[in-house]
Amino acid sequence: MAGNARAAGASVTSRALSILGAFDPLHPSLTLSDIARRTGIPLATVHRLSGELETWGALRRGYDGRYRIGLRLWELGSLSQALTSAREMALPHLRKLYERTGEDSYLAVPDGSDAVFVEYLGGRRAGTAGPRRRLRHPLAGSAAGLALLAHRGAGASGPRTRLAEVRRRGWALTRDHEVPGLLALAMPVVAVTGTADMAIGLCAPTTDRLARWREELSLTVAAVQRDLACRDSPAPAGPVTEDDGADDFTAGLPGLPESGRGERMAVRLSVRLGG
Repeated sequence: MAGNARAAGASVTSRALSILGAFDPLHPSLTLSDIARRTGIPLATVHRLSGELETWGALRRGYDGRYRIGLRLWELGSLSQALTSAREMALPHLRKLYERTGEDSYLAVPDGSDAVFVEYLGGRRAGTAGPRRRLRHPLAGSAAGLALLAHRGAGASGPRTRLAEVRRRGWALTRDHEVPGLLALAMPVVAVTGTADMAIGLCAPTTDRLARWREELSLTVAAVQRDLACRDSPAPAGPVTEDDGADDFTAGLPGLPESGRGERMAVRLSVRLGG
């Protein structure tokens, strides 16, 4: 249950936050009864607090009587440094990746034990509409989250063997947990400190498709790393090349035609998924 506030003695603040937490991409509009059911807060209290949140601008009540998140929260969210700096730096490169590949492309940043997907470009696949996705997932539950976890430093927690493999290879691969039939491939954007505060990835229906666009994803990550180095370094930063982990996709295959590289990588990605 989202935003559950059943605990006895919950403060007014925690109840108001629980009301806001009842909304998510799968539930963008709710009635008062919906909110009460999803939060466990009495209907009369939901009615009173929702009215106050609407007056402040955190909620907006439509002509249909349903509540939606208000623009005041969007204004506050846009002030988040983690969101704005990562998005401003990576979005131009992410758009190019999407345009070149035609595959769903995304940007994620860490927030505590979760990965927050601050940008998602997708839904262009024939016969489909852009899926309504949750913006937050546990770090260990997505390819982007694993890529971030593998570069969180000494305090990182998670499946150690898998994180070591992600660190060595430079990428993480999982099944998409929200859209059946899609696979997700992600690479971390690693700063000069060796940690990653963002990850960029692609979703595609087959390992062949992911193998085909691996180089584009790697070049996109390298471009963002170059911009990150220029921002954080007082001296002009040199070009950032793919690290050994990312090169592992085609390591040991000198002179192999691109089609052969893609086929070999597709097999290796399939093995990672147990296919």
